[in-house]
Amino acid sequence: MESIPQDMNVRQKIFESFLLAPILGYVVFSLIVAPFVAPPAYAKQVLHYKTYHPKTGEELNRFYGSMEENLSGGYQVHWVIEENGTATEEDYTLDEHFGTLGFRVVNVSEKTDYTGERRQNSVFIRGQYRGEKIEKTMPIDGRPFYYNPKIGLTAFVRSGKKQATFWGFQNRELKVYPMRATNGGPDMVSVNDRSVEAVKVYWTVDDFRSAFFKRTYWFRKSDGIFVKQKSEGGTFREMVSEEGRQNL
Repeated sequence: MESIPQDMNVRQKIFESFLLAPILGYVVFSLIVAPFVAPPAYAKQVLHYKTYHPKTGEELNRFYGSMEENLSGGYQVHWVIEENGTATEEDYTLDEHFGTLGFRVVNVSEKTDYTGERRQNSVFIRGQYRGEKIEKTMPIDGRPFYYNPKIGLTAFVRSGKKQATFWGFQNRELKVYPMRATNGGPDMVSVNDRSVEAVKVYWTVDDFRSAFFKRTYWFRKSDGIFVKQKSEGGTFREMVSEEGRQNL
C-alpha cells in the first residue's frame, strides 16, 4: 500500500480527534472542522445533476457537488442529494488521487449523522444512522477506497487504464465491498441535450454479486468529470450545469 503523505496523516488525526466528540449536528461540525481544513488553492467547482425517467421525463431527484483542491494536493467535496422533500449532505476529504480519507453524512429528517475515515487497511464509522447508534470497523486492503465512485473514478478515467479494482461503500447497509471498474472506451453521449465526448466506464462488485449489481457511467474525456449514469432500473442521471470548470 502506498504510504499516505505526512500532511494527510495530520488530517486523519484531526478526523480521529473529531470522532471522539459528541455528535452535535452538521452546523457544529462545520464550525469545528472547517478551520482545520487546508485553505483552497483553487476556486470552487460546482456541479449540478438530476435523475429522471427517460420515457416519462419524470424528475426523481436532484443533487449537486462542490469540489475544491487544497494546498496539500487533495480535495474537499460537499455533496447534497435532494429527494422526497429531504436532503442528505455528505462531506469528503480526498487524497490527490481522489481516494476517500474521511467523510461525514447528515440527513436531519432521517436522524442520520455519522462520520467515517480510512485507517490504513480498514474503514471506521461512528455516529447515528436512522436513529440508531452505530460504531464499527470494516477491514479492506491497500486498494483505493471511494465513498462516492462518481468522484473517485475520476482518477481511473484520467489514468487511461483498462481496468481497476477499489473498495466502495454501500450507504444503506453501511458495508464496504470490493468493486471493479472497466474502461469501455470513448463514447459520444447526450448530456442535457448536448453531445459530449466522454469515456464510458462499467463498474460492478468484484465477486459473485456482480450478477446483481451493474452500473454504467460516463466521464468527460477532457477532465474525467462525471457527466452521466445509466442504472439497471432504466433511469438516468446527468449533469445539467456547472460552475468553475477552468479551475480543476
